Amino acid sequence: MRTTRAVLALALAAGLATAACGTGGGSSAPGGAQTVDITYIADLSGPAAVYGKPYVDGAKFQVDQINKAGGVHGRQLTIDVVDSGTDQKQAVAAMTAAARGDADVVMYAPIGSLALPMAPIAQQSKVPFIVGQAASKGITEAGDHVYRITTNDIHYWEPLIARMRDQNGVKSMAIVYASDNTSTTEVAQQLPDIAAKLGITVTDSVPVKSNDVDYATPAAKVLAGDPDGVVMMAVGPGNASMITTLRQRGFDGVFFGGASLAGGALVPAAAEAHDTYLATPFVASDQLPWASGVDFTKEYTAATGSAPDNFSAGGHDQVEFVHQALESLGDTPSDRNALNGALATVASKGFAGATGDPVTFADRNALTPGVVAMWDGTKLVLAPGQTTGLMAPGTS
Repeated sequence: MRTTRAVLALALAAGLATAACGTGGGSSAPGGAQTVDITYIADLSGPAAVYGKPYVDGAKFQVDQINKAGGVHGRQLTIDVVDSGTDQKQAVAAMTAAARGDADVVMYAPIGSLALPMAPIAQQSKVPFIVGQAASKGITEAGDHVYRITTNDIHYWEPLIARMRDQNGVKSMAIVYASDNTSTTEVAQQLPDIAAKLGITVTDSVPVKSNDVDYATPAAKVLAGDPDGVVMMAVGPGNASMITTLRQRGFDGVFFGGASLAGGALVPAAAEAHDTYLATPFVASDQLPWASGVDFTKEYTAATGSAPDNFSAGGHDQVEFVHQALESLGDTPSDRNALNGALATVASKGFAGATGDPVTFADRNALTPGVVAMWDGTKLVLAPGQTTGLMAPGTS
């Protein structure tokens, strides 16, 4: 895993190349109308593609919805998608190119270790940068042009573990985490204190790598502690592989975790992933505790023929955040700084999104209520007995 120093050095080197950067303001569409240009950098290949693709799908959906409704004060939105390949150098190169170009706003999802060196480049070039997932420390801290649209999983962990204890009988747990991912490593370091607060014993913390293919050794370490539950925080298909290995070796307890278990990550495990639960900002359901999420589910399903997941909901909210900022600017021509000022205004008030109503912010990090989803063998569904979100409105 790259150290923070190495990451920042990479960002600085790339940032120096943006001295002659663009200012945004959009390009001209046929007929002379100004457009609002979004560059979306996403992991569409590599281990994180299972998350990056639905983020882009959600963003494209909302761009289409806005444009079909006439755009924003006569301006159409454009979206240019760039594959970062779950590769840090590739992501930084894409961010540098976008900063030097005419992008009005740059979006990215979902890996923290990739977003971390991208953020200072965005801040230096004054291009608004909206990330999805990417919960590593230091991203939004890069400056006032950087926002995170996804609630950090850490806000959901205490109520999730309490539910596992109270409703699933979990008194002990093992932690499996991707040690080459800064976000999961940071959470893994905090979970023992949360578990202790709730009276739950952590039997072991077991590191894996994103590109691992053999999970026999880490599975043996997990089973040696005989836990009631296993926290799963691998990346992409690694979750299904680890779950399947543990089931085949006799584990009959529950699995639980956060965003890494969504976006189709459990599909390869199928029925082996029974009794798997996750805290998530969104799950497709007509029983979600906020109406804007229910409406998004219906509209997305009708338009695409498939149900959205929490990642496509996040992509939707990235674009909707920009939409609300543009609405507040009215007919005024907008450059990057004007758009960023409008984003700050929207963040201070909140907006109705797929992941909450309102989606609020603290220090440019979204705070949304969240729910518990469970795997039914083929898809994620809303776990029963939830009339409110995991977090009370305004909780930080």
